[in-house]
Amino acid sequence: MSTMKAYKLVEWGQPGQYVSVPKPVPGPFDVLVRVKAVGLCRSDLDQMESEPGSEPYAAAIEPNYILGHETAGVVEEKGSYVTDLEIGEGVAIHHMRHCGTCEFCESGIEQHCEYYKRGNIGMTRGTGFDGGLAEFVVVPRTELVSIGNGDPILYAPLTDAGVTAYAGIKNFIPQLRPGNSVAVIGIGGLGAYAVQFLKILSPARIIAVDNADFRLKTATELGADAEVLSDSYAELAIRNATNGRGVEAVIDFVGSDQTLRLAADVIRPQGYISVVGMQGGSVQLGWSLMATSSKFALSLGSTRKDLREVCQLATDGKLKIDIDPFSFDQIPLAYEKLKKGELKGRAVIVMS
Repeated sequence: MSTMKAYKLVEWGQPGQYVSVPKPVPGPFDVLVRVKAVGLCRSDLDQMESEPGSEPYAAAIEPNYILGHETAGVVEEKGSYVTDLEIGEGVAIHHMRHCGTCEFCESGIEQHCEYYKRGNIGMTRGTGFDGGLAEFVVVPRTELVSIGNGDPILYAPLTDAGVTAYAGIKNFIPQLRPGNSVAVIGIGGLGAYAVQFLKILSPARIIAVDNADFRLKTATELGADAEVLSDSYAELAIRNATNGRGVEAVIDFVGSDQTLRLAADVIRPQGYISVVGMQGGSVQLGWSLMATSSKFALSLGSTRKDLREVCQLATDGKLKIDIDPFSFDQIPLAYEKLKKGELKGRAVIVMS
């Protein structure tokens, strides 16, 4: 039996480990992907640091799986029923697993697939199922997006950071009109993509909110119209930037008590607050505490259609994708730098 190198979460509460595992074999509807690049995410750190039985990960799924859910590569082999991809063709892997037959999949919201959910956790590639930090990964054809001759290194971060930000703004994009404003709270890897998507897809004025000046400068370089430091004066600064109106939409990539309160304080009637951040904050709601008829929504994951659309924007050259490359044997170093906040772009493991 052929084997391959991989980086696996073996036990909760422990760093990942380099292991040798059997090389996967594709079935008739599958594709064997030779992994070329894998983006690293803070949720990987959360999983490795989870204590046994703790929420959300260790309470819902079992360890002993290969990490990595931002994966792109090339077709190495394909099953006998896969007829629309060529050997060597580039592919981006949609990390959200889906059955295709439950009511959510049939409704086109695959990220809520009932079959691949355990408790509140949607098991994804790299979370409960073997992910991309390996030489090869087997993927159903229905969970792949072709990138043709595109460089997989540039597309890998789009498969979670990019597409999750995209999905987080899609529900309120249609209601934005000229003269409207959107606040983007948290200009990290996801927030930087959100600024770009809003600039491309909407006429709204973009207000970047963050607690670091250098990230605010990055947002301006990517198209934000105003910078607001996330401090006790943030609400006033947003109102000053909107002539006292407030904003028609907020996308919050932090999700803390402070950021949720700020979102509620500046949203206008009929406005939309999309919460992507996972800090588990809370906020009081009610008359005089938030504009009436405005909406809070918790955004989770994405669909393959979302990923296809994001990849097309990249193919068209409309996205700036900053990466910090690391080799496969530097995975622990990359995670350490991610944890310490020492990265300028998205950490991407580049396979030799």
